[in-house]
Amino acid sequence: MSLSTFDLKAITGYVPWLEEQIRQLSVEALSAHALTCNACGEVTGTYIIEYQGETFRLGGEETYAFLSFLVRQ
Repeated sequence: MSLSTFDLKAITGYVPWLEEQIRQLSVEALSAHALTCNACGEVTGTYIIEYQGETFRLGGEETYAFLSFLVRQ
């Protein structure tokens, strides 16, 4: 079985959708005391998240997954 790889960012509309999801989750994650720099992600491609005294620098998909995890706890 041969697997093809592709860049999700090449799919029209994916990046704006991901950025909007992260913005919404960032607001919701404030109740879990997680602060997210959204401008960083949209400019440099990595988001900075402060959570429980730690600072994380994550890509878009990782940020989406982490914030989703925090919000759904």
